[in-house]
Amino acid sequence: MLNKLQGEIKKLMPEMIESISEMIKIPSVEDPKTQSPEKPQGEGCYRALMKMEEISRELGFSFKNVGNVAGHAEWGSGDEIVAVLGHLDVVPAGTGWDDDPFSGKVEDGYIWGRGALDDKGPTIACLYAQKALMNLGFKPKKRIRTIVGTAEETNWKCMTAYFNSEEIPTYGFTPDGQFPIIQSEKGILHLEIHGPLTDKFRAFAGERANVVPNRAFAKVPAGLKVEAPLEEVKEADLAEPEALLGPSPEGNFKFVWAKGLEAHGSTPQLGHNAIIDLFIGLDKMGVQHPMVQFFAKVGHSPDGAALDIDFEHEIAGKLSMNPGVLRVTQDQCKVTIDIRYPYGVTIEEIVERVKRHLVPGLEVKPLSVGGDTTKAPLLVESDHPLIQNLQKAYEEVTGEEAKLLAIGGGTYAKAIPNTVAFGPEFPGEPMLAHKANERLSLESLEKMTLIYAYAIYLLSK
Repeated sequence: MLNKLQGEIKKLMPEMIESISEMIKIPSVEDPKTQSPEKPQGEGCYRALMKMEEISRELGFSFKNVGNVAGHAEWGSGDEIVAVLGHLDVVPAGTGWDDDPFSGKVEDGYIWGRGALDDKGPTIACLYAQKALMNLGFKPKKRIRTIVGTAEETNWKCMTAYFNSEEIPTYGFTPDGQFPIIQSEKGILHLEIHGPLTDKFRAFAGERANVVPNRAFAKVPAGLKVEAPLEEVKEADLAEPEALLGPSPEGNFKFVWAKGLEAHGSTPQLGHNAIIDLFIGLDKMGVQHPMVQFFAKVGHSPDGAALDIDFEHEIAGKLSMNPGVLRVTQDQCKVTIDIRYPYGVTIEEIVERVKRHLVPGLEVKPLSVGGDTTKAPLLVESDHPLIQNLQKAYEEVTGEEAKLLAIGGGTYAKAIPNTVAFGPEFPGEPMLAHKANERLSLESLEKMTLIYAYAIYLLSK
């Protein structure tokens, strides 16, 4: 079967490349300005879902639209369902592109554009992988569903809406991670630390909890001595300082800031947190406030050891912690912490231990619910038939060992049980998702399509 699939996929490559290119041309970024009951995620996401239905039907699949926010292409028969979960929405293009980020151009051995790798290209590759099986006359003993959503990059309401009405598959995979196989994903918890309002200082850092902030600002009394790791900065050098920090308290104040190194919140050890440096500096300057003393004491402890939450699982790995958003204004005083916790740990355990270390005057509350399947930790055991069949597919196609991986991020694998992330990035390839000049190698596209086709064959025969 493998040799036959290889030949059939080569025949389908031109058509598949065109389909991916056409999908990339649709700027399917969530757009509140064009949202409506008919288009829950906005115009671009709606058009992408309609395009997916068009491609699916032309290839011979049935298609069900679920609330214009999700849907599935299906073929085969049987009581059990093998699922492929992909998403059609993309993050904003951002800056730094050499060309139109939604060009979908095919050049220099790549398909270029936002979504080429995350996740339009791999999702469509899975559809054409099934088309190759169809063309070879394969009759699956299970139903095969390619489930697509349009809110993966934001709030996941696509999966909530979909599984409110549709069956839960037996098992499946999402082509939205790394090869070989991501066996475990950590749970995601956001904690909010609240402190008393104050006129002693103002502070601002970060826009999203899942990013290590590379700078943090504060306004402090003018008479305080500035010490490392802080630097004094002129108000004229700040963009909209009052918008960032709010109106000044009465008296003379000056601006200070801390510089860090940006990284993803799931790997805070790869960055340097400016919020922590800011609080350490404010503490040295003599700013008296429970929030300052608490975070100065916590220090740079990305594994949570300073709060006694440095949990670890032999497969899922270590807990990570990132204070990502800081706001101290006349109306609020809070820090939002992104925590990635391993399998076997509960939110209640984490919150209770954090409470033990809080400075008087501070309160903590979880922003994520532990029972939410999109947030809870994921672990599929290595002897599960899903894992064993995916390993067989990867190893027979590539000739390389299908090592099992664990990550701190989150994919659609968390939406349903017995599901893992499987590709599309191969070991050694640059990580281009969410970056400028995102692109998908045609060589990798052909290889991943063969892996996906053979995996679906093994899971459904």
